[in-house]
Amino acid sequence: PKDAFVVAPEWADPLLRLHFGDMIPIAVAGRADLAPFERLWEVSIRGHRTTQTIEPAFESGFGRVRLRRFDFGPSSVLYDFVDHVREARVQRGERTCQWRTMPSNQGYLWRGPLWPTQRHQCGPEPWIFVGETVNEDLHLQARRCIWQHPTGNEVIRSTFRNVPLGERLIFYAGLYYQHERELMRGPVTARIHVDGVEVGRLEHHDGDGWKRVEIDPDPTHTGATHGDVSVEVDAPDPHYRTLCWAATTRGPAREAGE
Repeated sequence: PKDAFVVAPEWADPLLRLHFGDMIPIAVAGRADLAPFERLWEVSIRGHRTTQTIEPAFESGFGRVRLRRFDFGPSSVLYDFVDHVREARVQRGERTCQWRTMPSNQGYLWRGPLWPTQRHQCGPEPWIFVGETVNEDLHLQARRCIWQHPTGNEVIRSTFRNVPLGERLIFYAGLYYQHERELMRGPVTARIHVDGVEVGRLEHHDGDGWKRVEIDPDPTHTGATHGDVSVEVDAPDPHYRTLCWAATTRGPAREAGE
């Protein structure tokens, strides 16, 4: 469960999924980064490598294919927000969104990623919800993330109780690639609060792709080890602002795999 699996070069990814797809769960295929994992397996052809920063702990050849294993050591991740989305309290303005079983959108062009059938539904608009999905970012990379679409007139807020804060909060966000690549629409903002105090934000503009910010969850040095973390999303114009985000809290950084 702590192993990731990649292919080099990237364009060979369909071959990786064809032959090893049953070894690649959604959390691996749609990862935000490598921090949750302790080992990385790389299948490569034509002399390519995915990383040059560390030497493999294991390497072998199988005909024209090379297999390498990179050992990162214990993960720095303390809490993964995507894993806990069902436990969150979600609000639209001051109203609580209910966890419900809803129809999916079946998934097709311009509708964004597949809507999960179980989600925090936040009103009559079927796309105004908070729930786990897999988004295709600007570079068509799969990203397992929390869909949190803004409304334009009310803030959508997700609150996670008693989160272990660690030293860092790493926050990623992106839009569905079709809604971002034309560079036509306005920004969408995610604000991160700990115990009601804003500690950081990510403002996403078309063209940013899968964007990352690193946040100090205790900027005033209170010494708190746990806290309630809220993510608020809004946009002046919510049209096609299909924000999907992923975040983790972490301890000290590792030398590799961060």
